[in-house]
Amino acid sequence: MSKRVHYIDNLRWLTVSILILYHAAIAYNTWDEANYIFFDPVRPLAAIVSFSSPWFMPLMFLLAGASARFSLQKRSTGEFVKERFLRLGIPFVFGVLLIAPMLSYVADVTHNDYSGGYFEHYGVFFSRFTDLTGYDGGFTLAHFWFLGVLIVVSLLGCVVIKLIGTVESGSKKAAFAGLALAVPAVALFDVSWFGKRIPTYLFVYLLGYYFVSDRDFVQKLCKSKLLFVLLFVVSCTANTVIFIFVGGHETLNTICNYAAFAFALPALVTIAHDHLDFSNRFTSFNSKISYIFYITHFPIVIFCQSILSLAGMGIIANLVITLIISYPLTCALCFLIEKTKYLRVLFGSKALKRG
Repeated sequence: MSKRVHYIDNLRWLTVSILILYHAAIAYNTWDEANYIFFDPVRPLAAIVSFSSPWFMPLMFLLAGASARFSLQKRSTGEFVKERFLRLGIPFVFGVLLIAPMLSYVADVTHNDYSGGYFEHYGVFFSRFTDLTGYDGGFTLAHFWFLGVLIVVSLLGCVVIKLIGTVESGSKKAAFAGLALAVPAVALFDVSWFGKRIPTYLFVYLLGYYFVSDRDFVQKLCKSKLLFVLLFVVSCTANTVIFIFVGGHETLNTICNYAAFAFALPALVTIAHDHLDFSNRFTSFNSKISYIFYITHFPIVIFCQSILSLAGMGIIANLVITLIISYPLTCALCFLIEKTKYLRVLFGSKALKRG
């Protein structure tokens, strides 16, 4: 277990890379979410968001839990907590103070015809507390909520891990722990604290820590890979078709939503185990910049969409050009930040000691 598990790293950065398409598509949603910028609803684009929403963030916490186990093998709990605060806390504070106001400003201009200057808008940002989305130009954590919640989940996870202790693969304790974590993870899927599924995120984080980090367990899980993948595709597709294209059928929609979450995680982990367990310079670099990519991609997407909209670009052209610009621009910015000794600390990179 001391060796690096490449499929976890690769699954993480590939998942994060989807966010550019996800956040570009959400501007065309069909459920009246204002977003920081909003265009006319487009069902096929909204379907992209609907298909990935049930499992995207839970998968991020699952992988974070798996990584936490490897991290705790190399450091004490106290050192782990300190590392979490430094690697997550610094970019969280930096992002909320300097990057989230950019998104809120665009939203205020887009939705409210705000005509003041950008720095003048800071007064609005730090005084307007409404639904905390920032869609009205007010205060928001924006996408940095993930870093804040991950800090909380990591701390709670340390407490639970201390109480449970070690879990031997294949033991009765492992079977009991698996059920004790998996059942409430699904049962509490729609329970939100502060607008986020924190209870579910905590349980999947612990599932990642105890089980996804265990190669023997994942290898056994892979024996049912085809079944998991089939159920994943069917449930996500049904969930999307009902919600986006059909409407109504709320009970069936809810069942499909829960099933999409429950089957997506083992399906994606087993796919990654069998096909993504390798490393090269390209994958290593993308793995290294995954936190930076997460932080920087969103403002780039929003600014691209906003500028192209002002230039009169149509729906399809705006989306395509936004994707064409956002991916290389985000990667280039990540490269620049990762190579800048002190700047990269603000973005959660581990690379401070190099150079």
